[in-house]
Amino acid sequence: NLVMANTMKLKLINSDVRKRINFPNFIFKQYSQLTIEKDNDLAKKNYIFIVGMPRSGSTLIESIISLNEDVFDLGESEGLPRSYNKWIQNNNKSSLFELYKNEINEHKIKNKNITDKNLSNYAYIPLILNNIKGARIIHSYRNPLDNILSVYRANFTNGFSYSSSLLDTAKVLKNERILMRNYKNSYSNHIFSLNYDQLVKSPEYEIRKLVNWLNFEWNEKYLSPHLNSRKVFTTSQVQVRSAINSNSLNGWQNYKGLLE
Repeated sequence: NLVMANTMKLKLINSDVRKRINFPNFIFKQYSQLTIEKDNDLAKKNYIFIVGMPRSGSTLIESIISLNEDVFDLGESEGLPRSYNKWIQNNNKSSLFELYKNEINEHKIKNKNITDKNLSNYAYIPLILNNIKGARIIHSYRNPLDNILSVYRANFTNGFSYSSSLLDTAKVLKNERILMRNYKNSYSNHIFSLNYDQLVKSPEYEIRKLVNWLNFEWNEKYLSPHLNSRKVFTTSQVQVRSAINSNSLNGWQNYKGLLE
């Protein structure tokens, strides 16, 4: 049924695998040598970008972080891609940071911390860290086979059309992992790696590390993100309403033939 459904969908919507690989690689070649200015952290607000592959646990991470009353979550914002396009059209003469703040209506946000969960923003990491003061990156990842299967089983209504092909999803994931490995080597102090598998196995240990890295004061409520009343509009909306559990781990083993 999964193969039939995704085959039908591919006939209607072509895979965007080339765009999903070529653009992040272009940014890497153009800007990966940028160094972060020393005053990058001297900002009135913290901009927390949660990046990675779809279905990698990012919605759970955002639910945990947004339990802090001083956090405003943008959800899957298009603010940065739109800002980048305007920045390029203006030949880099304008401020990418100011464009981004205008796109997200930053002047209306009173919270000190703002989360942006557009996962594809991993493509812009050197630009984010070099231009947006107070920027921090959380990279969400999990077992690659579980991730690929979960993407293949999801019916994304907007974007991620590569998800209807197991091979294309594997190509995008592999490329994302390579880029993130390079960025972590270059910007280790500004990128926090969060393994979803470890998070659901040892939630308190992993959440305490995350909260400490964000310089948040510890509160037991971070251990109960399912009680977060915020609205969730992603394919993870059902899972985040349940207490943290490891039920989704190693599901790929039931699909060994399909994933071979």
